[in-house]
Amino acid sequence: MDVHRQVSRRSLLRSIALVGGVATVPGLLAACGAPSSGPAEKGGGLKELKIALPGSLSSLDASKEAGIMNYVVALLCQEALVGVDANGKLVPALAESWKSDDAKTFVYQIRQGVKFSDGTPVTAADIVASLEYNAKTGSTSAFAFAYAGVESIKATGEHEVTIVLKQTDSSFEWTVSPGSLLITSAAFLENGEKIGTPETKILGTGPYKVTDFAPDSHVTLERNDAWWGGKAEIAKIRFEFIAEDSTRLLAMRQGEADIALNVPLEQLDQWQKLDGVKVETATDRSLVTLAFNTAVKPFDDVHVRRAFAHAVDREGIVKSILGGHAEVATTLPSPSQWAGLPAAEVQSMYAAMPQYGFDLAKAKAELAQSSAPKGFKTELHYPNSGPQLGKAALTLAENLKQLGIELEVKEVTLEAWIAELGERKAGIAFGWYFATTGDPAEFPQMLLNGAHTAKGGTNIASYDEAKVTGPLDRAKATTDGAARAELIGEALTVSAADLPYQPLWWGQSATAFGPKVTAKGYGPYFFIAPWATQVAPK
Repeated sequence: MDVHRQVSRRSLLRSIALVGGVATVPGLLAACGAPSSGPAEKGGGLKELKIALPGSLSSLDASKEAGIMNYVVALLCQEALVGVDANGKLVPALAESWKSDDAKTFVYQIRQGVKFSDGTPVTAADIVASLEYNAKTGSTSAFAFAYAGVESIKATGEHEVTIVLKQTDSSFEWTVSPGSLLITSAAFLENGEKIGTPETKILGTGPYKVTDFAPDSHVTLERNDAWWGGKAEIAKIRFEFIAEDSTRLLAMRQGEADIALNVPLEQLDQWQKLDGVKVETATDRSLVTLAFNTAVKPFDDVHVRRAFAHAVDREGIVKSILGGHAEVATTLPSPSQWAGLPAAEVQSMYAAMPQYGFDLAKAKAELAQSSAPKGFKTELHYPNSGPQLGKAALTLAENLKQLGIELEVKEVTLEAWIAELGERKAGIAFGWYFATTGDPAEFPQMLLNGAHTAKGGTNIASYDEAKVTGPLDRAKATTDGAARAELIGEALTVSAADLPYQPLWWGQSATAFGPKVTAKGYGPYFFIAPWATQVAPK
């Protein structure tokens, strides 16, 4: 099989493309690794692009803090072996080409003449070091889970790197895309835990480099004129961390921001009325789900989980809180992630999966059969960058009161929320994920496979069932598309009956572009690329 072909989408939200912190805004270069001509080659233009982010960053290193906002910044500075284009297909990046005949051995031809932003040349040894950073035993990288099946990584030529897996993995081709690989130099990796800090920052091959970082305040980037893809048109970018929606709106109204991410969907009318501002919306293939920690009482009881599921008014949340700019999620991956599978087959598969509609009578009946029939107290935290999650949680809390369950809803910082997901102490949590690939196995493998239940793993429900992990493992081991789809569907159907997760909605995201700028190729993968090269002054 020649993997240089235009593959359809990926697997594994890199976690964590992981756990998102903002609504990803998509739209991508014509080919992530092969920049289009035009803005990137003009070399003048807007001196500084001002961007309002809906939250703060404590680290620039996405392998330590893997929120979507970390990617929005990091992917202007760092690249992967392969990229993801606007249609969710794999394209060349630092690897000019690649091949695999058995989905077990992958050979990458490295692009020649590329330099890091500090001027040092990129070598095969740097690529190997970046890969081994994630794959080595005991790695603390947020991407480590994606490399668990790696047997060896070697430089097999001056400009060639070969990765051999322990066994066939039909999803691995996506692992070396931006969702779970950000390449830096072997020398820079010696900085260890200092990477991502204000002092050390990050180093990569992208069109920009970080010049200033103040956690909880801002990040400043300057153009990397040596970028192999051409000279970016905008010379400087400044990200301001503005968590408060009204403050972000004011910044845009007053011209203090050229781009604002995560425009609240319920406030679109206000943003669209701003003079000269264009608000772009797109399906982002994101997933918001309740995660029930099956290792924590009383959520180890399926009747408790069913009670919560029946108490969630998903249709009402989508209509009232999200203004209709989302779709009720009936399972983990959205239908749009099943590239190559006829829509009718996807619909048939999803229709057969167990569902738990909003019904307080059924919720009460389930709780009565549970280990906590009289109710209990618990907490549900949401990140400050996702106020819509908080509003949804409050509606759930009101419904649960009628069951005798007291749900305390708390807002926490994005960093704290991500850390809590890794610690796995809470009985119930929000999962908020953005697909960084086109592989329908991305979310199922990450959230349902029993191999990822350890502390810090991506299976935040601590759900470990052989009847689900088995089909998922077999799906990885086959390159037969039809058989793979059937196995993934089996795992989703069986797990739905066990209810480790109650999917809530598949989302849309909105981004505001001010009167001074315009953007090309806005879509679901816009920020999973060196996206600023597609922004130009009007």
